[in-house]
Amino acid sequence: MLRHSQYVAVFRDLATRHQLIQHSPAQPRFARVVVSIDPLQRQVDLAEMAEKHLGRHYKEGATTQTLIVESCHTQYLENGGDNRQRRRSGAFYVLQKLPKGFTQDEVELAIDATEQTGEQILGALLHGLQGQVKVRLDEKSITSDTIGPVGDGTWYGTRWDFDFTTPATAALAYNPSVFN
Repeated sequence: MLRHSQYVAVFRDLATRHQLIQHSPAQPRFARVVVSIDPLQRQVDLAEMAEKHLGRHYKEGATTQTLIVESCHTQYLENGGDNRQRRRSGAFYVLQKLPKGFTQDEVELAIDATEQTGEQILGALLHGLQGQVKVRLDEKSITSDTIGPVGDGTWYGTRWDFDFTTPATAALAYNPSVFN
């Protein structure tokens, strides 16, 4: 089904296991941000992410990449018959912190590195969904954008967007037992 909590848990697990991110409670390198579909509210939501997560001070020698997952947006579809689906749009960022006094070449290398990490995250996600009939990631929907500077001006990276589908026929069926 891949409800919200499962979606977040998948990305938290990938951030924990990826060698360049290494998220842990002691060294937080993963965040979830609820982002509104409304363009004005979206700016507020992303500004809060930049201040609270990216404005944090990191210990010397800490890994330099972080993964931030956005909440999903859902559209319900039906085939004109008996099949309903959820088409969910998800997104995540892989960002890399640059040292003070960084050069433009270091920016380009950070963007390349975050693009590679994002591809590895997507590869792991696709691998994890192999053989599942009920949750399908639409590979044709995957897009990426270069972003930065964000946060304190030292974060650069790649934002990934993708769509996946899950069944919704049972969820949208009338259930009289839940009503008085």
